Amino acid sequence: MSESLNDQIIKLRELIERHNRLYYEQAKPEISDQDYDALVRSLEKLEHRRDTKKPRHRRVPELALADSPTQHVGGKPSDRFARVDHLEPMLSLEKINGAEHPDEKEEPDLDKRSRLQDENTLPQLNVFDTNVRKHLKTDCVEYVMEPKVDGVSIGVHYRYGKLALGVTRGDGRAGDDITANLRTVQSIPQSLDLENPPPLLEVRGEAYISTEDFERLNAALESAGDKAFPNARNATAGTLKQLDSSLVAKRPIKAVFYALGAHEGIEFETHSDVLISFAKLGLPTQSFWWRCNGIEELLERYREDVVCHYDKERDLRHKLPYEIDGVVIKVNRMADWARIPMKTRAPGYAIVHKPIPWITPAETVLRDITVQVGRTGVLTPVAELEPVFVQGSTVSRATLHNEDEIRRKDIQIGDTVVIRKAGMVIPEILYVDKSKRPPNTQQFDLFLRVDGKCPACGGMIAKEKISGSDKVEVAWRCQNIVGCPAQKTRRIEYFAQRKALDIESLGGIVAEKLVGHHLVDEPLDLFNLNVDQLAKLNLGDDDEPRMFGEKNATKVIEALNRAKSAPLHRWIQALGIPEIGEQTAFDLAGYFRDLPALANSEMIRCTAELGVLRQKFDENKVGQEQANLSSAEKASRKQKQEEVKQLGNPIGRRLIEAKFARPAAQDWQAKTLIGPVAAREIVKWASSELGQQTLRRMQELEIEPLSKTTQVTAGDTASSQPLVGKTFVLTGTLPSLKREQASELIREGGGDVTNSVSKNTDFLLAGEGGGSKLTKAEELGVKVITEAQLLEMLASREGPTTKQPEFFDP
Repeated sequence: MSESLNDQIIKLRELIERHNRLYYEQAKPEISDQDYDALVRSLEKLEHRRDTKKPRHRRVPELALADSPTQHVGGKPSDRFARVDHLEPMLSLEKINGAEHPDEKEEPDLDKRSRLQDENTLPQLNVFDTNVRKHLKTDCVEYVMEPKVDGVSIGVHYRYGKLALGVTRGDGRAGDDITANLRTVQSIPQSLDLENPPPLLEVRGEAYISTEDFERLNAALESAGDKAFPNARNATAGTLKQLDSSLVAKRPIKAVFYALGAHEGIEFETHSDVLISFAKLGLPTQSFWWRCNGIEELLERYREDVVCHYDKERDLRHKLPYEIDGVVIKVNRMADWARIPMKTRAPGYAIVHKPIPWITPAETVLRDITVQVGRTGVLTPVAELEPVFVQGSTVSRATLHNEDEIRRKDIQIGDTVVIRKAGMVIPEILYVDKSKRPPNTQQFDLFLRVDGKCPACGGMIAKEKISGSDKVEVAWRCQNIVGCPAQKTRRIEYFAQRKALDIESLGGIVAEKLVGHHLVDEPLDLFNLNVDQLAKLNLGDDDEPRMFGEKNATKVIEALNRAKSAPLHRWIQALGIPEIGEQTAFDLAGYFRDLPALANSEMIRCTAELGVLRQKFDENKVGQEQANLSSAEKASRKQKQEEVKQLGNPIGRRLIEAKFARPAAQDWQAKTLIGPVAAREIVKWASSELGQQTLRRMQELEIEPLSKTTQVTAGDTASSQPLVGKTFVLTGTLPSLKREQASELIREGGGDVTNSVSKNTDFLLAGEGGGSKLTKAEELGVKVITEAQLLEMLASREGPTTKQPEFFDP
């Protein structure tokens, strides 16, 4: 039984609350703002998931509890400071993040990437404007656009013009009384420049440490032998949490104010009036902000003065002395604010836009290159970096892919390198700053570094020949396939991942410990485990033991029991055969009844053989570059191509007759169900000791996953496969389904899922933040559908009676 909706919500709430404590209370964030925002969005969707089985898609209100982190902001007030209830809640703002480009295979021009991202994101600001105008019933709204300071939110109360209270945001309802600390901040005036001050004026803003001050602060800490701060916000938050205000006074804290809180005896008509008045009162305000008459003027100011691609000096980040992580857009007329419906945790009259181009790559030093072993035995070089904060977290390692990549980028140990996070997650080296290369850098040679042996098991390593070719792979591989502990661990981890058999709570650390304690040697050994063995598994060490526990152990055993009856395509995926991805696994499961039929298939062997013949045909082509060949050589090549056709035609006919391929101009060119490389890997796996052992063990364990096509009648197929022959691409975050769930539903409905939009794509399933795929779909005229439309299509009973899968086209 899969994890219940309630369980998912509880887990997410606990995770978000943990990150709230780390960010707001301990000033030690572990994830980026973007990752945190994604967690909150996921929780909001789960809490408001519609029950599609009930009339009118009724909501599930009992899942949105008052104590959920979606109902409040930030962390709880600290017990080290007095708790202060806010006179008016300190809310966060709804965020729009820039669009990603996950389809990029090569490093693009960064300016072009930034420009494209903003072009994909700015329409979301139009959506915000449309919604505001609808509620205000007007054609044009005046906005204020201002920088969002990446600091610590504070509220300062002035009673009759005198500083009376300073408070943190806390959970939005109450915060910490840090009055004594804020009194030491020189930029915050002790009294306001006002002849007749009001009884109460609460000004809200951000405490920060400027970029230059932060660098000097860290240099001073390091020279004194103290630990440096990872970023300016952490330094600010950590400083304001000090109990001794004299220590705060020694730190270069500053503040800017940009919002009105509780107030008595003073009124403002517009937000721009607030900002102007704050400056006149002697309060520090931001140097740059814009009042814009309508969304068009706002977008123009955005392009010219916020993210300016043609003149980087006009880019807003270069003009401010502190870090910013976006821009805030507010309806200017304050009387209009109440007319725009409020969100759960945020007002409806304002929004934050966080352009991804603002996430700047970081510079650091490559200290060393180490080697790790993957599940297929590939040895991968890993960059060991001087720790550096980039895109929300401290990075000390980055993938280097392979030796060819290292040579292409001319990376040497000791170099100064520029890194970023690919897809906002995976650290990678963009390039080397060769102007900073010291004279003692070292070139990297993987074979010499590991002394010709696998670093995990000491086995022999080699570069294997590419099947059907005289060429060898780029990668070095450990040849100890069965005995290498690193390969064992990775295979178990891959076996348990969500898109394979979805063994809950069984991640990399657990897999490593299972292998290290000799409880599991290969994935199928998992089925011999019991709750008691797993509960006693020590994930720590002898000095600091950390037991896996009965609760987690029970979850694993229950998931393993469910996995025994998992569909064939999941088992094909879980086996970890190289070149076999999700779509290929689905296609194979749609043709073969079970795993033995797949392993012993003549069709798979024929596909592999046909691939080798086609490669020989291509190798003997006579093109313009071979124009200088002698007549005899040309004739010889033509003869070899004729021989390929004679050998390949009967193989192609056999595949076509077995419906494992579609006809083409000639039989040897038949379009096979899977590609020849994938077919060769299946043949290799099925004949290997590992493959044969896996099939024997599955039989012993009575695990016999069957294809779903063997469980339905011909009459049933029409109703169960309404998406036959249709190709889908997914993009963005869907309202309720995870991408893997949506992909599986599409495939079970007879459709195919691919990664890239092309003229052959029938539908783009788009969620929030569609990005480049959405743009390309619109350019090509591909129909864009929502999750709700997909579910309607799946509910349809119209469709052909047999599935026509996507065939491999050479």
